[in-house]
Amino acid sequence: MSRPKIMVETTSSLMISKSISLRIGNSYIRMGYQKIEHITAGQFRVQKAGTEIFQAYLATCLGVTLYDRATKTGGLIHILLPEPPGFSEPEFPEKYASTGIPLLIKALIELGAYPENLRACIAGGALVGPISRQDISLDIGGRSADIAVSILESAGIKIIKSETGGFFTCTLELNMATGKTAIHPVWMESCKSENAFVAPSMADIIKTIDTLRPIPQAALKILRTFQSPQCHISDITKELARDQVLSGQTLKLCNSAFFSGSLKVDTLKEAVLLLGEETLIKSIIMAAVHNYYNQTGSSGYSLCRGGLFFHAVGVAVLAEKIAEKTGLCQPKSAYTAGLLHDIGKVILDQYIADSAPLFFRKLAQETESLLSSEEKIFGITHCHAGTVLAKKWNFSDNITEAIQHHHLPEKATKENQSLVFITYLADLILEKFNTGFELEKMQTKSLESALDHLGLTMSDLPALVDLIPINVLNSDEPLISQKVKNDGHP
Repeated sequence: MSRPKIMVETTSSLMISKSISLRIGNSYIRMGYQKIEHITAGQFRVQKAGTEIFQAYLATCLGVTLYDRATKTGGLIHILLPEPPGFSEPEFPEKYASTGIPLLIKALIELGAYPENLRACIAGGALVGPISRQDISLDIGGRSADIAVSILESAGIKIIKSETGGFFTCTLELNMATGKTAIHPVWMESCKSENAFVAPSMADIIKTIDTLRPIPQAALKILRTFQSPQCHISDITKELARDQVLSGQTLKLCNSAFFSGSLKVDTLKEAVLLLGEETLIKSIIMAAVHNYYNQTGSSGYSLCRGGLFFHAVGVAVLAEKIAEKTGLCQPKSAYTAGLLHDIGKVILDQYIADSAPLFFRKLAQETESLLSSEEKIFGITHCHAGTVLAKKWNFSDNITEAIQHHHLPEKATKENQSLVFITYLADLILEKFNTGFELEKMQTKSLESALDHLGLTMSDLPALVDLIPINVLNSDEPLISQKVKNDGHP
């Protein structure tokens, strides 16, 4: 099996700097910064004599670290599934425990690590609440952990730390300078202090909507045209030409790893020829939505700046694939609904920073859902706030209902229920298997009815998980990279 290109070169889009301080008496001396590299689902990273901290956010996914202290060689893999769902060689073998861990071991040996010196740490594989009987019967995380242990034991690699299963989302960190590993509940990272918080009124919400930088009118018009069967590329490019800022952002995105990779696109005409009409239109909408989602920080709904946008892109691509598989709604409508389903979070995120400790503690409670936490703290849910925005921007009824009911799809009207169920299912799968971009607690009681409505069964779920767009979510697009400076005490 040839080594995948993704092994070392394109691992992650999130780079954070972590403050390192030394305490002497009652004083703290800043010693510098240590870079944190976030390893997303379906990826692994190896390095020799490095100083970074490799980090993975884990829920149902499994994380495995390996480190040789003698050669200071180590790596971390973020596993999505136990094994490939089919019999053919997988396109991304690093997504699976059965194929990814051998690749990780091989890569470390090639860097100079000795198998007998490698020590392993395993985390994740949780049942993230609320838990349904389907989660327990599938036990995807548990099976990934079993396969990981079997492979490591067969290779003679000692497992020195293992915290798998349970019901919590965690982070797994490997300090490449020391070989030390750490496992922490994710929500605790945001719970640093208690702050007085006053819930916003509806007038405050409306004012915030008016204050936020909106999706440009040209993009909204293009979005509505995209949904129409009479959509023509000449109408799209003509409308786009009226907004030079959006045109520039679109071309920048076209030249990113999202779409073209190594291609160089200088004009909209070239973009049409090289990418195709539909891909160009998607890039226009994505560029506009990126700017809107970019008005959120890293202390609210998202664990990293840009997290809401990446989650939205993942839901959009996965929803489109589910629509193609089921044939129950237009794939481009599913894509659009996925991209816009969480626009209400941008509004509430303007208030959430001050209430983050309370918000995330409520969210961490097994009986507390995301919507009930929002309702108690803000007096409004992100679904309701998003619906207000969707109506203000004159979105179609089906997209508006996907925004309004993607947490409770049974409430959608009959004519739009297929789209809402698809959006719910894509959102649920991303939340369960691609933790880290945003914090959300999707209810699973609608899973059976969603699968039944879409003509699917529980046996189809691993194949749906396998559709998660790893190459899109792990893009090195610089627009969402960031540096976070922490001046607080350690």
